[in-house]
Amino acid sequence: MKNLLLLVSFFILQFSFAQEITPKLDRTTIKIGEPIQYELKIDYKEGDKVVFPTISDSINHHIEVLGQKIDTVKTDGKSEIVQHLELTGYDAGKFNIPSFIIKKNGKDLTTKQLEIDIQDIAVDTTKNAIFPIKPIMEEEYSIGDYWNKYWLYGIIALILFIIGIVLVVLYVRAKSKLSGKDSYKTPYDEAKASLKALDAKKYLKRGEQKEYYTQLSFIVRRYLGRIYNFSALEILSDDLVKYVATKPDVLPEDVQKFKQFLFDADLVKFAKQEFDEPTNTSHRNWVDEFVDRVKPLEIPENEDLKKDQVTGEKYKQFNNN
Repeated sequence: MKNLLLLVSFFILQFSFAQEITPKLDRTTIKIGEPIQYELKIDYKEGDKVVFPTISDSINHHIEVLGQKIDTVKTDGKSEIVQHLELTGYDAGKFNIPSFIIKKNGKDLTTKQLEIDIQDIAVDTTKNAIFPIKPIMEEEYSIGDYWNKYWLYGIIALILFIIGIVLVVLYVRAKSKLSGKDSYKTPYDEAKASLKALDAKKYLKRGEQKEYYTQLSFIVRRYLGRIYNFSALEILSDDLVKYVATKPDVLPEDVQKFKQFLFDADLVKFAKQEFDEPTNTSHRNWVDEFVDRVKPLEIPENEDLKKDQVTGEKYKQFNNN
């Protein structure tokens, strides 16, 4: 008798759980790709803990989920939680919607399976001719389409192009300057051209005596260094005067004027001394005359005479008359 009561209680309990879950389809037959509504209801009261199964974008290989949501519905004082699923299928045939397990207050409640019939779409070939599948056609791109797709690469290419143009211009200018410096045939030609360029800068009219004397002394030092083949730019003024004084082709008065010129140039460069216009003119004229007096004479064309081993220039004597 006791076992009979337990068996009856078990069936009553199972029946009550089954009644709590109600799966429903709005229809059981659909065409391929046609949506169908599936509802899963469970009784609910305040305090119950209900967990629905997590459903992805498909239930199985034949049934896909188009959409899903969960609502709470109250009818005649009764509360229910409803899970709505919008389903469809793209294969013809009869397929089962599997059972789902819902947890309610820690207990597993299982739904029953439902079957849907997915029917193929009949095509009347007498009215609608069936043609073979067309090949993939390439879409024609416009200039705007290319710009929208590759605008960043275009901007980068433009920037690189501008940088390239700038580098080419700088290179050509630098090369022209170098070629201009190297185009002088002799140290004399270079010194004369440098003095002319210095006058064109008009440093003295702007009161820039330091820059003027710096460049003027540089021109003289470079000229002497080239014709006598020594490092005139790297030695002190007193040592430079002593070295030039040893040259037999340099006049004694030029040695004294050269010493005074270097002394005055150092005063301007390092002591911020400023001279009047007659003094500046005197130094400028002497430099020009000194360059002319120590100018080497060109060697006439003669294969027996060798070129200078340092400069490669053809000189044999100085004109200091």
